[in-house]
Amino acid sequence: MNEKPVIIVAAYNRVHSLQRLLYSLSRTSCPENTKLVISIDYSDDNIAIVDCANQFEWNAGDKEVIVHPVNLGLKNHILSCGDLTENYGSVIILEDDLYVSPFFFDYTLQALDFYSDDENISGVGLFNYMHLDRVSSEPFSPVADANDVYFIQYACSWGQAWTHEQWVRFREWYDTSPDLSLIPGIPENVLKWPDRSWKKYFIGYVVLYNKYFVLPRVSLTANFDDIGTNRTLSTYQLQSVLLVDQKKFQFCHLKESLAVYDSHFEIMPDIIKRFNKVFDGYDFAVDIYGYKNPDKIKESFLLTTKKSRNILHGYAREMKPHEMNVIFNIPGRDIVLCRKDELIPESGRDKILTYVKKFNYYYRNVFSFKELMRFALFRVYRLLGFFDKFHKVPR
Repeated sequence: MNEKPVIIVAAYNRVHSLQRLLYSLSRTSCPENTKLVISIDYSDDNIAIVDCANQFEWNAGDKEVIVHPVNLGLKNHILSCGDLTENYGSVIILEDDLYVSPFFFDYTLQALDFYSDDENISGVGLFNYMHLDRVSSEPFSPVADANDVYFIQYACSWGQAWTHEQWVRFREWYDTSPDLSLIPGIPENVLKWPDRSWKKYFIGYVVLYNKYFVLPRVSLTANFDDIGTNRTLSTYQLQSVLLVDQKKFQFCHLKESLAVYDSHFEIMPDIIKRFNKVFDGYDFAVDIYGYKNPDKIKESFLLTTKKSRNILHGYAREMKPHEMNVIFNIPGRDIVLCRKDELIPESGRDKILTYVKKFNYYYRNVFSFKELMRFALFRVYRLLGFFDKFHKVPR
């Protein structure tokens, strides 16, 4: 691994976004001789973007501007940025609608140094997920252990770093044109993402080979979610609390962590077994959020919020994050261990009750009933395309 990773900014045609990211980079603690590459995908009107990149003064080291002669599209553009590990060893890739913490480089440098030889790790993420990514708005919070990171079988696309070895392993697999539908464990909503997504392939890769991204508990990037390739309307959902003070990060290896999650943002069964001995001897999957398809689960038992004819062990859904109820053995019937083949299909009434329970647990301290109705109306208007005429979609 190189002593310092190269920073690569992936831009297209969002001048304001690029200006904002470059401004945040100018306020960071990057050491001397840190190279910056600004990679600009081709568009019919990219003069302003090229001018912005060329005029930006990077005082930490060399700056290179790459202007692609043809339009690559988002997936191929990111792949081309990753391929620069062949030249630079390790890279940090930032899409243009991000904003970085002043200490993002310190974190990345320490993390790459700690995990560069760890074959369990497929990449270093700079973003802390606070919600289920593109599944729902339900909040996500990793178990609080003594470390500054957690592990998840899910790729990070909002600030990520790879060593050359990590990238090459993925790239060689990707170049075989894998069929993601044949890989068990990939979330069904991920499979439905458009082919322009590089991220869904990286998720397939980490699931297939049982690898992980390591992510920070306090984010080193914020995502403004600007209108672009994957967005027709900006939101605030991808903003995450940004680190504003310098620190020495506490890292750990996968086997030492109490915060290890699968591709559905569900805690790994082995972590639960460390705390609650009633699970010894059970081969079970975790589905507390309730988004896994039981037909695609190989385990015979399920820890879930779905209904079952027979409950082996039951737990409340009161503590947060929700797996704490199981770890600390809080009795109830909201989260149950059952046989997978004893699940009961939900009726219409059951689905309504499920939504009510989720609302009370996840959102009651956030929304009033009136605010919820207004938000529901907004979502209906958005689905009907009411806002489209007010927004020009760049890509």
